[in-house]
Amino acid sequence: MTRVLRWFTLAGITAGLLGLTVPASAASAASGWTVVTPPASTAGAELTGSYALSDTDAWVVGGPANASAAPVTLNWNGTAWSSVPTPTPSGSTPDWVLESVAASSASDAWAVGEQSSGKIHDSLYEHWNGTAWSVVTGPNEGVLKAVLDFSPTNAWAFADFSVLHWNGTAWSVVSGALPALAVSAHGPDDIWGIYRNDQVTHYNGTSWSVYTLSGPSGTAFESVEALSPTDVWVGGTNGTGPLLEHFNGTSWQVMSTPSSFSGAGVLAMTAKSDSDVWIFSVHNPLTQAVLLANWNGSSWTTSPSPIPADSSVSIGSAASSPSHVWLFGTDDTTGEPMILSHS
Repeated sequence: MTRVLRWFTLAGITAGLLGLTVPASAASAASGWTVVTPPASTAGAELTGSYALSDTDAWVVGGPANASAAPVTLNWNGTAWSSVPTPTPSGSTPDWVLESVAASSASDAWAVGEQSSGKIHDSLYEHWNGTAWSVVTGPNEGVLKAVLDFSPTNAWAFADFSVLHWNGTAWSVVSGALPALAVSAHGPDDIWGIYRNDQVTHYNGTSWSVYTLSGPSGTAFESVEALSPTDVWVGGTNGTGPLLEHFNGTSWQVMSTPSSFSGAGVLAMTAKSDSDVWIFSVHNPLTQAVLLANWNGSSWTTSPSPIPADSSVSIGSAASSPSHVWLFGTDDTTGEPMILSHS
């Protein structure tokens, strides 16, 4: 998923050498949501894209506190989050940021992003081989917003105006493909993306198509979750509140959201199954820092936030594995990264 910047607050996290789970209040502990201490080396970082390969292997990426530092990558090993070094192109100027990450195995992951210098934005491609991250050359298409990784010979990257494909040897621009700001896929022949506010793209393995969804002026979708060709969710805002739509394989339907979401949009989502979907937001006006809601296939259940209501944070992304749900963001008050965990 790509970065979504919205504010809410995070109350004091004490950084440690590794990211360890820290119980919050009794209410939040009962709901299963806890605050996780990020590694000390990520102080000041902004966490953006994330991907969970399994309960013992997940990634989150972002940008460093110092523009001259390397991009941020953290890995979850089933017990704690730890920082993993990332390189930048040789001789390049600073201010590199990773926006999105995806993995097909423990030895094959891609992270993409940008280097910005004033109004100039250069593409950044990095690959994980199971041991280390390395910079890979590719076409300069500006900011790379999202990435998908299906195998060592099949990965996709999405920019503002183009789509790129990795064939195991090189990245190349795909003619006729539709760009996306956020993506999700059930498989290599079922890719869904958010494209230009109220439009959703789909790739069926052969061709690309686009759906223009219903919504008033001001509609902007920001997150997408594809569980199957007949089970796709997109979330965002209608300009004044949340907008959530579901595709059943034939048509799109507007879905209800919890009443607590009435003042803000659906800023991130993730799902384990069609009866275990999570959506995330912030309250406007600010009476609860983070809004957490779960769909069980027929109705919504909200969870109390482990973060005090008088905090202010940006929601970055969400990811899930069989036994874990993760929510990542940035504390806008202290400038520190935020990690929430549900198990």
